[in-house]
Amino acid sequence: MQCSHCNANMWYDERVSKDKRTTNPRFSLCCGNGKVELSLLQNPPKYLYQLLYDHGTSDSKNYQQNIRTYNIMFAFTSAGIKFDKSINHLRGPSTIRIQGQPCHRIGSMLPMPGKEPKFAQLYIFDTENEVHNRINAISEMLDEYNVHAKTFRIARDRLQDVQVNNIKLKLIANREKDGRTYNVPTVPEVAALIVGNFDANSKRDIIIETHHGQLQRIHELHSSYLALQYPLLFPYGEDGYRPDILHSSRSDGKKRKINLLTMREWFSYRLQCRSNESITLLNSRRLFQQFVVDGYTMVESERLSYFCSLQQSLDDGSRRDLNKGKRVILPSTFVGSPRYMDQLYFDGMAICSHVGFPNLFITLTCNPNWPEIHRLLNPLNLKAADYTANINHTIISNNFNYFL
Repeated sequence: MQCSHCNANMWYDERVSKDKRTTNPRFSLCCGNGKVELSLLQNPPKYLYQLLYDHGTSDSKNYQQNIRTYNIMFAFTSAGIKFDKSINHLRGPSTIRIQGQPCHRIGSMLPMPGKEPKFAQLYIFDTENEVHNRINAISEMLDEYNVHAKTFRIARDRLQDVQVNNIKLKLIANREKDGRTYNVPTVPEVAALIVGNFDANSKRDIIIETHHGQLQRIHELHSSYLALQYPLLFPYGEDGYRPDILHSSRSDGKKRKINLLTMREWFSYRLQCRSNESITLLNSRRLFQQFVVDGYTMVESERLSYFCSLQQSLDDGSRRDLNKGKRVILPSTFVGSPRYMDQLYFDGMAICSHVGFPNLFITLTCNPNWPEIHRLLNPLNLKAADYTANINHTIISNNFNYFL
């Protein structure tokens, strides 16, 4: 079935009213029954399209098997997390598992003396020998289409001017255009070159100095947060989640209590397959799996920040001798917290006291040999290790809706 609002491909049993049989079902997992409206992703440039879908060439096979490595080669930022590689030595599909607090970091425009250039520095430093560091065809593609690659190339040209010795690059977080109908930014919207001193207007703007020995953390709410880390998933430098995106207007004219798009809703919308939208994201195999894990941690981080702000408000009220209610560290609405586990236990005991203890505990797992899965993935030439995340992208989006 297709959602009548956003054209997402949905299973019939994912409809809103499951107790009613209808030929025109409504769906909320994809776009909140029309509440979420985002600009669609464009088809990738021709060369990247061939690498993703031309399965007969050796270049395409090599790219698809090593897509995470290629993305790291061209990423502008580093992932400040530790990937656990000890779990992929057994049989079964590849698994992405991370440890530590996730974050993305960016360094200075030029490497420190005696250090090798990394990530975004490769777009500026030693570009004449860049063919030895990166694949020339993909590099040329990003230079032509990716707004962030163009930005760093402009900074490179300015740094080659001997009259300029104190230059900074500001990656702008805020956009003036509506996030619902606007996706691909331009160079003046994403960055500004600053000579001399500057006055930062936004706390989320990223100021990159010419030389700096420390890495700078990028805020998860920065509009370029995902595009800087995943240039092969967002080859044009499309904006990611922005906190100022509004819900679409209701057809009945009534106003909603909460009118701002949440990060969970943004990912739920993006993790869908649509006939009128590019499926580069869903067909990027292990890189897509990494993207999903990164997105999950982003949503968790946003929720933790919200609860921490509430805690700070309670602490301030206590110091001012104000009565603001009972202090709560992590409420039961936060998945995995002690209060959440206690609530599940008490709910289970309440059910058992009413209907009796269960005799069977039944679970259902997805069978990769189901004909629906083969019918969908055979034309895309995806294998078991690749479609583990793809066939579960709807399940993942359900988790974003139900469990976050």
